[in-house]
Amino acid sequence: MSTRSGIPDFRSPGTGLWARAEALQEREVNRGTLQGFSRDPQAFYDGFKALLKAVFAAQPNAAHQALVELEKRGYLRAIISQNADMLHQKAGSKNVIELHGTLGEVVCMSCFRVYPSGSFVEQFLRDGRTPVCPDCRGVLKPNVILTGEQLPAKAMLAARRAIQNSELILVAGTSLAGGPATALVEEAHVQGKKIIVINLTPTIFDATADVVIRADVVITLPALVKAIKTLEPG
Repeated sequence: MSTRSGIPDFRSPGTGLWARAEALQEREVNRGTLQGFSRDPQAFYDGFKALLKAVFAAQPNAAHQALVELEKRGYLRAIISQNADMLHQKAGSKNVIELHGTLGEVVCMSCFRVYPSGSFVEQFLRDGRTPVCPDCRGVLKPNVILTGEQLPAKAMLAARRAIQNSELILVAGTSLAGGPATALVEEAHVQGKKIIVINLTPTIFDATADVVIRADVVITLPALVKAIKTLEPG
């Protein structure tokens, strides 16, 4: 969803974050784990500085805007996202369920207070120092789910409820190669929900989905909105 906004995805061959990490030494891969962060938060922040800069400079693209339009028109009840880049919210989507947390917040590793991340990330990008809690001086971690952390229970429950209350699941811009979204799509399939897959590369659900569109979401989702408008009365 966000590659056209300048944010790399996770699993595209050669360019995805995980694909690039797997090409690095083990100590570099471990940087993105909870254990790695706890051991050396400064190394974590140093390693993800470029990504943080890209995320906070990014703007929503046509795919994000198309989902906003679908929500406004009453076709889209919820967005279940594994992205943490806040672009759905920046675009104007109202009901966004974030399975991997959000870079829009930081959480203290000592007192567990949660703060909006903006000023802390700006400070880090200026001086390169690990952000600390203004209350207890503990280390602040981006409020995203790192390897080794439990998925947010409230978000997973909200996602399952959204699927149960929907007739159609639109899988857009993900290969479903891993992560909680894969299990959720499996649940939707078992429940007999209709499934549309829109992605540039093949997914493990192509054989079972009701519709598969092998194309860029930045092109396909706006075209879908345009087609829906032509079918609406008036």
